[in-house]
Amino acid sequence: MQDPNRSLTVLLIRHAESVAPGISGFDEYTRPLTAKGFRDALQLRDSLASTLIDAAYSSPYLRARQTIEPIAQARGLTIEIVGDLRERLLSPADLPNLRTHLKRSWNDFDYAPPGGESSRDAQARVLRVLDMVASRHSEGTVSHGNLIALALHAFMPNVDYAFWESIPMPAVFTLIRDGGRWRSAVDGER
Repeated sequence: MQDPNRSLTVLLIRHAESVAPGISGFDEYTRPLTAKGFRDALQLRDSLASTLIDAAYSSPYLRARQTIEPIAQARGLTIEIVGDLRERLLSPADLPNLRTHLKRSWNDFDYAPPGGESSRDAQARVLRVLDMVASRHSEGTVSHGNLIALALHAFMPNVDYAFWESIPMPAVFTLIRDGGRWRSAVDGER
């Protein structure tokens, strides 16, 4: 087990652009990156070339894995799939006015449509993953915009629905763990 007092940096990476939901033959787990998404993943690899990355963790969604594959391959890393890095399931059924429900979930962290996951529950899930990563390695996690925003919200209360909505694809956010506590490195964001 790693020393809980050592400094640790984790990069939270939102996946690059993927094909639109509802495209025939793809579900949430199998939607791939677009051609632009693949180019952006290569640019991300190049922009992080001088960054020390010891490990790569990814959501089980194909688009997340494809985003980090160039980074992992350049460093000879195996990508570890972590089921709890999946995107938050707001509802198991299609929701009319999805953005209205998402906005409500940001305003009321306990709100979830029937069978869905509240912001509070999704945030707790991603924080457990961060603690697991901290107990093992130094850097490298790829997930989804809503889940990443919920993780950032735990350390930056000003992260809200509007922040989530504005996150580009891909995006990199830096968290630092010092003395067993996480903090956002806003000035270290890329």
